[in-house]
Amino acid sequence: MKNIIRIIALILVFSLASSMFAGCGNDDDASAKDIATASAPGDDSQPDQVDIKGDMPELINPLTGLGANYDVASSRPLGVMLNNIWDALPQVGIGGADIIFECLAEGGITRLFALFSEYHDLGVIGSIRSSRPYYLDFAQMFDAIYCHAGGSEDAYSDIAYRGINNIDGVRGDPLGVYYRDQTRMQTMAIEHTLMTTGDGIVRTIEYCGFRTDLRDGFDYPFSFAAWGTTEKPGGEECLKIHLPISTYQTVDYEYDSENSVYLRYQYNGSPHIDGATGEQLSFTNVIVIFCTTYAYDAYGRLRVNTVGEGDGYFATAGEYIPIKWQRESQDGNVSFVRADNGEEIVLNRGKTFINVCPTETYYEVSMNMQ
Repeated sequence: MKNIIRIIALILVFSLASSMFAGCGNDDDASAKDIATASAPGDDSQPDQVDIKGDMPELINPLTGLGANYDVASSRPLGVMLNNIWDALPQVGIGGADIIFECLAEGGITRLFALFSEYHDLGVIGSIRSSRPYYLDFAQMFDAIYCHAGGSEDAYSDIAYRGINNIDGVRGDPLGVYYRDQTRMQTMAIEHTLMTTGDGIVRTIEYCGFRTDLRDGFDYPFSFAAWGTTEKPGGEECLKIHLPISTYQTVDYEYDSENSVYLRYQYNGSPHIDGATGEQLSFTNVIVIFCTTYAYDAYGRLRVNTVGEGDGYFATAGEYIPIKWQRESQDGNVSFVRADNGEEIVLNRGKTFINVCPTETYYEVSMNMQ
């Protein structure tokens, strides 16, 4: 009888260990209902951007070209899937992102993929949403560790097949670093309330043993203007940008010449706000790329082609130029070049927003709406 008890105990121990390691890379069968609802530690502060008017600092953030608080030049960034439907606004902590992608999901809604280089300093971030295969492509463009909560079955299949280092809040959260925000739960549906923290993500990365150095041969896709300078691309004036992504989501940018940034608006003119700070999102660089996009099943799930070449626009310093995006493979690097001569575009130092638009919206986009 004692031997039977020992065997049962060992089975329980191994089952517990297996569930703890779920989420450290791929797939597990844990239910979304098992996600913890306790409050998480960490503050809502974000790293400050460095003034480029002073001397160039020794440490540089490779995603923004600005000064960094610690050496991240060869470190993998964190990529976080964020909710962006109207009922889930505002996002929290999004203002700390260095680069943000926006792309369609089903039914005309969009989701955001936010990249953080100095995520160790990140406070609360959310709300976190699920993956789609093409968002994995965005992560691979920057060799990012991928943070999400669930996903389509195609996304889960690709995560496993492509070996994506991911931290999943639905089918495995080994340290319980995702949690339901109790304040948001009072006014929002439960799927809009899942949050995490930079501290929790760092602990999970260490626990899972993820690679934290950039992969061999990786090159960041951006070059920046010389320190202390603002470089105009030499194109046409660009003070207002209008992007009718779908009948549900319309995005606008207005150029703030005093601060040399584009203020972001969405949902037909509403300022895009970070709920942690109350501040409107602004970007030094705005990139628009057009990708073939189509629904492939009865649920309206999409394919977005990110391999090959496509058209686009680049706006900075109050001007815009036509560009091309180029990518040789699904897990390869991406490049952005001028359409007129094929040379790599030069970004001004600061944050960048990459708008991924369906090709059929090409003639509806305005890069200087009056």
